[in-house]
Amino acid sequence: MSKVGPSGGKKVGLSDGKTRRSNAWVRLRKHLNRKGVVEVDMDHHRYKMLNMLRKGIQDLMLNHKELGPKRELAQEDYHHLFIKELETKSGRKFKFTSHSSAVFASLRQAVSVTEDHYLNAIAPHDLPYMEFMSNSRSGQDFYLSNDQEYILKTDKTHNIDIFKSFLSEYLDHFQLYPHSLIVKFLGVYSLEGPGFPKTHFLAMQNIFYPPQRIETRFDIKGCLKNRYQKPNSSDRNILTILKDVNFLDETIDLGVQKGWFLRQLQIDADFLRQVGVQDYSLLIGRHKISSSEVKDSVSDVFIRVKRSYAITGGLPKHTSENLSTDLPEEKDRDNLQNSSSMQIEMAHRNAGCRGRKSIYKVPDFLQDPGNGSFQQTSNRRLLLNCKNPLHVINGSEYRYYLGIVDFFTQYECRQQLGRVLKTLKYRSTDHSTVPPDVYSERFVKFISEKTMGTV
Repeated sequence: MSKVGPSGGKKVGLSDGKTRRSNAWVRLRKHLNRKGVVEVDMDHHRYKMLNMLRKGIQDLMLNHKELGPKRELAQEDYHHLFIKELETKSGRKFKFTSHSSAVFASLRQAVSVTEDHYLNAIAPHDLPYMEFMSNSRSGQDFYLSNDQEYILKTDKTHNIDIFKSFLSEYLDHFQLYPHSLIVKFLGVYSLEGPGFPKTHFLAMQNIFYPPQRIETRFDIKGCLKNRYQKPNSSDRNILTILKDVNFLDETIDLGVQKGWFLRQLQIDADFLRQVGVQDYSLLIGRHKISSSEVKDSVSDVFIRVKRSYAITGGLPKHTSENLSTDLPEEKDRDNLQNSSSMQIEMAHRNAGCRGRKSIYKVPDFLQDPGNGSFQQTSNRRLLLNCKNPLHVINGSEYRYYLGIVDFFTQYECRQQLGRVLKTLKYRSTDHSTVPPDVYSERFVKFISEKTMGTV
């Protein structure tokens, strides 16, 4: 029984103490097993916060349609903050913030994610979230939608600010290269409330989706120092992501998709170099291809062609202050749909930069040295008729899940000092803390040398 102490507050009785110790043990036991994918239930330390996030996203998307997708984005859309004070069923008040709502809603539309699908997946009324705990040392928490299609990742204010500083260029890049390997962020949200500090969440597509058949996962940075991960034990509940040293005897055999992949890898790395970031990774997941995953009927080919041009077909126009480029002409789409080819090679077309000068520059190898102008390519490929088509590629033997993540680290004073310390520690510069141009070149070189197939 609980007793009231002299100050009027509750004095913890014997039964209360046992209950608290029991709950603490339950939480500890779950924490020890949390390297796999587990349900976020009422005993989880983030249960209440995630329910607040759910309520905030529901209110935003159901009651504020004016912050949905737009056909034309203005500069203020990139800096817009939707802030609202909400209340839980128990009466606990909290502040919910959505960053650049219309921009991310437009990006969702561009990658063929409908508002209803996103809402039902990321903020369902009755399905619990899942937590994914890996061997990552980033200090971030990773939560999954119940079907594991989307990730909600916590991050620092500094990283959110860095991302928003090149958000316009990020959208430009997808407009230029709809099938980019760079992960698509679909929302940025913040929560403030009593009992916890301000917390930021990034909603993103899960590169490793669907996860059921993936056998091996790698996180590749293109360097070797401190890049070894002890493989899994026999405990199936533990998901380990292997690293560069583990990958030394491996290859990525993409068959006829090798040429497309290496072009897009170079384009994406060049973009990340020019926005001044480093320490990013290529995530690689793989499993053996089944016979059902390589056969295509005529209708399947048509669906794949249609899907390949549907991605970013609804990308919003920028104002005159932003970079803009035209989508393929309708006649080009018709010609493509009439083609029975199983691979789309680079379709060159002219494009110009209008209005604001973007910090993104077209890579040298795409420029036409003859007249100083350049031939712009969208570098599209024939997407698979499967879930998560932007990040899934069939190789010769394996189905691969490929995407570039973790690109919020700029080469600032802290990283410059870290470079010196790591170089002294390892007596080598083959570590992850190097300038963006060095990082980009080494990243592409390492992965290119491991990529097999026909060009």
